[in-house]
Amino acid sequence: MRTTSPPLLNGSLLNSADTATSVGAAVVVSILLARTLGPDRFGLYALVTTVVAFAFLFARLGVGDTMRRYMAELDGRDQRRLGAVLAGWGLKVGITAALVAAIVLAIAAGPLAGFFRRSELGVYLLIGAAGLLPTAAASVLRNLQRGLQHWRALLWLNLATSPLWVAACAVAVWSGAGIAGVLVAGIAIEIIGVAVLTLLTGRDTGWPRLRTRLPPDLRSRLLRYNLGLAVLVVMNMIVWQRSELVFLGRFSGPEQVAFYAVPFSLTQRMTDVLPGAVLGVLLPSLTYAYSAADPARFGEILSNAARYLAMLALPICAFGIPLAGAGVALLYGPVYGPTVPVLQILLAASVFGVAGQAASAALLGMEAQAWLLKTGVAAVALSLALDLLLIPRWGAIGAAIANGVTQASWAVAVGAPLWRRVSNTARAAMARSGLVAIALGLLLALTLRFGLPALAVLLLGLLAAGLYVGALARLRLLKVPAS
Repeated sequence: MRTTSPPLLNGSLLNSADTATSVGAAVVVSILLARTLGPDRFGLYALVTTVVAFAFLFARLGVGDTMRRYMAELDGRDQRRLGAVLAGWGLKVGITAALVAAIVLAIAAGPLAGFFRRSELGVYLLIGAAGLLPTAAASVLRNLQRGLQHWRALLWLNLATSPLWVAACAVAVWSGAGIAGVLVAGIAIEIIGVAVLTLLTGRDTGWPRLRTRLPPDLRSRLLRYNLGLAVLVVMNMIVWQRSELVFLGRFSGPEQVAFYAVPFSLTQRMTDVLPGAVLGVLLPSLTYAYSAADPARFGEILSNAARYLAMLALPICAFGIPLAGAGVALLYGPVYGPTVPVLQILLAASVFGVAGQAASAALLGMEAQAWLLKTGVAAVALSLALDLLLIPRWGAIGAAIANGVTQASWAVAVGAPLWRRVSNTARAAMARSGLVAIALGLLLALTLRFGLPALAVLLLGLLAAGLYVGALARLRLLKVPAS
C-alpha cells in the first residue's frame, strides 16, 4: 500500500506548467478575437461562452470534482482498480446530464436570443449545445487523472492540444468563419482530448466499466457527496464565476459585456497560472491525507498551501493594480481603456477568491461540505442582490464591485473554521510576504507619475517581481518543505 502522496510542490509545479499552457493559449485567442471582432462582437462571443459554460456547470452536476475526490481516496487506500468502475459511473452520469442540458439549451436558444436582444445569438448557442457532450466526457476523464495526481500526463496532453486550438481559432477568424468557426474549433479539440484521456484511463485503472456497480457503501457516500457538490456548483457559478455577464448582457449590452469579460478573463488567467497551480493539486492531496487518517499530514499540507498561496496571490494584486493600464493598452489597445478600473477592482478581489477556493478544497477533502452549503446560500443571495442593484446603474464597474464584495464575504466565512489548522509559522510567512508585496507595489505605483510608455511600465513590473522573489529568499521564506 502506498504510504505517501506525491509531493505538493512537485505536483504544483507540473500543474502550473499545465495551467500556464492553457492560459497562454486562452490569452492569445482572447487578444486575437478582441482585436479582430471589436468590443461589440467580442462581447457577443463572451456572452455565448458564458451561457454555454453555465449550461455545462448545471450539466456536470459536480461529477468531475466528485471523480477527482474519490479517485484520490481510492488511490490513497490502494484500491486503484476500482477507478475503472468509478470512471464508468462518472461517464454515464456526466454524459446523460450533458445530453439533457444540450437539449434544453437548444430549445432555449431562440428565447435567449430574444432575451439578450441579439438574433444571431441563437445559432451560436446551438453550436455551443453540441459541444456539451464531449466537454462533459473530457471533464470526467481529466478529473480522474487529477485524482490520481498524474499531472505530467495532463501537461503533455495540453502541450499537444493547446497550439492546435490556437491555430484552429486563427484559421476560423481569418477565413471569415467568425464566432461560429471558433466555437466549432473548440469542439474539435475537446473530441481529441476525450480520445487521449480514454487511452490514459485504460492504462491507469482499466477501461471504464459502464455496467459494473460501485460497492454499496462507496456508492452511498459518493452520491451524498455529489448531491451536496451539485448545489455548490450552482453557488460557485454565481459567486466565483462570471454570472455578472448575464446581467450585463440584459441591462447594458455587448460592449459592457466585453469591458467586463476582458478583465475578468485576465484576472482569472493570472490566478490560474500561479495560485491555481497549488489550488489544482490541493483537493487530491488533502483527500489523500484525510483518507489515510493522518491529521498531522493534513495540517502540514494545508499550512504549506496557505503559505504558497499567499506568496503567489498577493503580488498579483499588489503589482497588477498599478500595471493594469499599461497591460490593457499593450495587449488589447486603447478601445478597451474602460476595462482598466474594472480590472483593478477584480485584482483586489482576487486574493479573497484564492483564499475562498483553498478553504473550499480543504472542506471538501474533509467531506465537510455542509458548511459550504450554509454559507453559500447567503453568498448567492448577496451576489444576486448586488448584481441587480449595481449593474443597471454602473455597468461593468458595478459588476466588478458586486463580484468583489461577494467573494470577500464568502471567503471569510468558509475560511474561519480552518484558520486554527494553519500553523503559526505559515501565518508569519504569509504576513511577511504580504508586507513585501505591498511595499514593492507602492513603489511601482509611484513610477506611473513619470508618464512612462506602457512597455517600460511592464518591464518595471518584471523588475518588481524579481525583487519580490529576491526579498523572499533573503527573508528565508522560500524554503521548500518536504510535502
